[in-house]
Amino acid sequence: MNPVRYNDSGEAVARLQRALVERGYDLPRHGIDGHLGDEGWEALQRFAEDEGIPWQPEVPASVLVALERPLQRSTTPPVTRPTPKLDGIRFYDLPDRCSAPHCKSKTIDGKSVRRRAASIRAITIHQTAVEFGVAPYQLLAAGGDRELALARRAHDVACHALAFREGFVSLPVPLRWYVYHGNELNAHSLGLEIEGNYPGVAGGSTANGKPASELTPTVVESARAALRRLVDEGRNEGCPIEFIHAHRQSSSSRRADPGEALWRAVVLDYAVPVLGLKTEPRRIWGTGRPIPKAWDPAGVGAP
Repeated sequence: MNPVRYNDSGEAVARLQRALVERGYDLPRHGIDGHLGDEGWEALQRFAEDEGIPWQPEVPASVLVALERPLQRSTTPPVTRPTPKLDGIRFYDLPDRCSAPHCKSKTIDGKSVRRRAASIRAITIHQTAVEFGVAPYQLLAAGGDRELALARRAHDVACHALAFREGFVSLPVPLRWYVYHGNELNAHSLGLEIEGNYPGVAGGSTANGKPASELTPTVVESARAALRRLVDEGRNEGCPIEFIHAHRQSSSSRRADPGEALWRAVVLDYAVPVLGLKTEPRRIWGTGRPIPKAWDPAGVGAP
């Protein structure tokens, strides 16, 4: 196998780039363009370091051989079933966690992009701003199982976990998949959606003007269990999850996301004291807004 050098171009470079992306070494600036510039070179170096292969001025043959090895994929058809309960809440590991690209994920050459585990440092919390129902065709596709039909609604939501009001959680995609859930928070966080339409400030109006959902103990328990699952599973995969953020911190149009009630019940009363996560209430990304004082004593400004 011929050595590959910095600034090389061609199909051999494209194959390496494709193999890197499949293994979670993202190329966000240039993608698979067949040219080995700074981005691809740095990704190759990270791969070599992760494999314990000494780095050299040209890509070592051992790195090329390691990248050419076929990925080990299960041939067993996935089955949707509730996984063991966590904190009394049922979980659905949906088949899409193991197979097809997700409609809300970043894709290259028809495959969902996997991020490096080391890049995933936070959870971003959201509200769906809607309560889900089930259409007859969805119920039929689930074999008459209404809960399963509801769980499968997560296929159409940009998230890594969706906590439903009825006391269960869907996990639609692998945690390392790049999902478009939180604007500039996408690259380094996991998205947790919580079903319901909640006002930005407790007792106020909802952002869409529709009736507010009741924040029941079941909703809170589901959201907390989903959060714990994301943190535990993420850390088991090597993700250094340390922070929890609100979607409003990265988007000016999501000022009520997730809203005061969810922020207090899920973040201040659980994520911080129980899971040890940290908040950054004054920090923003892009067009986002900080956490307001109405939500958090450590916040700043009005909602």
